[in-house]
Amino acid sequence: MKDLYREFGCTAVIRPFTYKDQITGETISVTISPYYSILTVGDREYYFDRNSGAFDGTAVPIRE
Repeated sequence: MKDLYREFGCTAVIRPFTYKDQITGETISVTISPYYSILTVGDREYYFDRNSGAFDGTAVPIRE
């Protein structure tokens, strides 16, 4: 299957997950939306285009 992905120029395949780092206490997760793969580290989100894999930007939640 990996060779098939490479042959068609597909980006990396990653499944959604959540991981709690036991050393730092930080929570790391990957979620998938129709347009983005979203890597979340703590409160910071990093957006990657689902089609190209290109980094598209970051976001942080608005604090009230």
